[in-house]
Formats: sequence, C-alpha cells, structure tokens
Amino acid sequence: MNLRLTPLNILSSVLLVSIGYLLIYPDENGWRYLGAIPLGILLIISLVSDLWFRRLIVDLKRIWLFEVLFLIFVVVLILLIRIIFN
Repeated sequence: MNLRLTPLNILSSVLLVSIGYLLIYPDENGWRYLGAIPLGILLIISLVSDLWFRRLIVDLKRIWLFEVLFLIFVVVLILLIRIIFN
C-alpha cells in the first residue's frame, strides 16, 4: 500500500480530532455542539477536494504544490469575506 500524505489529508485529520474534542468535552451552554457543524462541513470539503486532487494530479510534489496553493487561496478568501462583512 502506497501511503501519500498530503496537506488536505493532514487538515482532515486535524479537523476530525477537533470535532471529536468538541463532542467529547462539551460546555454547559452547548455551543461546542454547534461549533462542530462547520468543522464537519469543512471536513467533508477537505476530503472531497483531496480525492479530487489525487485523481487529477499523479505526481506527489505537484499534489503538495496545488493543495498548499488551494489552502492559501481558501484562507485569503475567508479573510477577505470577514473584512468585507465586518
């Protein structure tokens, strides 16, 4: 079995651990359950986009390049949206 570790794969594992933490250790108001929903959506998007990049690009170095650029693009887009709507 050929294990290829990618940035979106790492992000998916971090999101999965974060969701698990939020569900295991809730606060008294229940806001952590509500916080797990966007993380679950991000987990699904991360897994689907990781599979999509693996299908399109065969070379592992190019996968890393495209996925890091994709993550930078998403972070910049989120920051721009937060600046515009605040």
